Amino acid sequence: MKSFANLILILIPTTFYSQNYQDSLSIDDVIGLVIKNSERIKNIESNYQIRNIDFENYKKSFLPQVTLTANLPYQRSIQEVLQFNGSTSLVERNFLNPTINFTTKQVVPFTGGEISLTNSISMNNDLQNKITNYSSNWVSLTYSQTINGFNPYKWNKKKYFYSRKLDDINYRKEIAKLKTEAVQLFFDAYILQKKIELTKNNLVKTESLLRQIEEKKKLGRALGIDVNQIEITINQLTQKVKSDSFELTMQISKLRNLLNIETQKELNFKTINDFELVIPKEKLINSFLENNYENEAQLKLLLADEKIDKTKKDGAVNFFIQLGIGLNSSAAEFENLYNKPIQKQALTVGAYIPLLNWGILNNKKKMAELEKDILKRELKETKFNATQQAENLYYYIENLNDQIRLAKQEYGLQIETNELLLNLLAYDKRTVYDYKNQLFEYEKSFLNYNELLINKYVLKMKFNEIFLE
Repeated sequence: MKSFANLILILIPTTFYSQNYQDSLSIDDVIGLVIKNSERIKNIESNYQIRNIDFENYKKSFLPQVTLTANLPYQRSIQEVLQFNGSTSLVERNFLNPTINFTTKQVVPFTGGEISLTNSISMNNDLQNKITNYSSNWVSLTYSQTINGFNPYKWNKKKYFYSRKLDDINYRKEIAKLKTEAVQLFFDAYILQKKIELTKNNLVKTESLLRQIEEKKKLGRALGIDVNQIEITINQLTQKVKSDSFELTMQISKLRNLLNIETQKELNFKTINDFELVIPKEKLINSFLENNYENEAQLKLLLADEKIDKTKKDGAVNFFIQLGIGLNSSAAEFENLYNKPIQKQALTVGAYIPLLNWGILNNKKKMAELEKDILKRELKETKFNATQQAENLYYYIENLNDQIRLAKQEYGLQIETNELLLNLLAYDKRTVYDYKNQLFEYEKSFLNYNELLINKYVLKMKFNEIFLE
């Protein structure tokens, strides 16, 4: 009879578990949903598109830029005019001067110069005296160039090379971080659901045990304190179910919100199992440095070199040259405007010579060089810390695998102990107090094992972030 009762105690929780647990949502499901449905992924995609558009604009800034300018100025004035007889009179002046300019500009990135091609036509109309003249700049070709000056286009080209790499890395990092966040919410809800299942399992066993103890009390084989202890345990377990169920509702709400799931169907989470996680040490360190250090370090050094170059050339003697050639014409009749072009050439040579600045420009150059020295030392330290962090992650894998192995063994032993303790209780070999203590030790071991598994999954997501997978 006692053996049959013990069998019932073992079978009831198993039956309860199988009837009330339904697999429905896995980690892969959560990752797929957050990438497909979430509002955050849309923002990540939009930000990446903004960077792509910005880069397209940068490339197009080196193409010819064409502008059309039209002006229609009108001027009316009263002027005092001296007459031949020495007297003065007030004369009204009315002028209308419409102008159209067509300009094409082209940057020369290698030198920092600019080529400009201009065409224009204008009319000078004296409305008061009914006199009209036309003029036209058939074509005017100008090239402007600073010699030994700072060339921002050359530096921008170098900066954009690393900026584009960082844009791609950061885009993939943001996606990986979003996946990690979704998985973490999954696990927060998962562990609560597991706690509830375990507590309900223990509640069913404890209620069955209470009935046994009550029967024993009627026969004089159990004390009232034993019944009280069991009832207290049942009360504690019931409170835990309610508390954890409320917290689970909150966690599921957060997960629904992130995944953008509108359905109110109850979510259940598939059981997670242990898996093999092996990462080559060199691959881990190299990927960590490449995606978390090298490109950003190169860009920072490039910015420092750009600043040094600018301060150096701002304080030096700079020459500039402007060459121009064109054809102009003017006529009283529009149909005669393009009959007789007049050639025009222009050459301008100039120099910027700093004579006295009290050493300010030299000090700025020294400051820029010192800032680069500081940056190099900081980057060296950052690289060391990044390498150390990657190595720590590598060794943490081994440590975590050992912890999981030991926690799994402990959990298995707690299951056996729980079943044996129920048997010993049936034969009055253990007290209710022993059962109560072991029940919570059993729960503690169960949660410890599952939380270590979760840590391993989160670590896997961290590696995905490092390898940009």
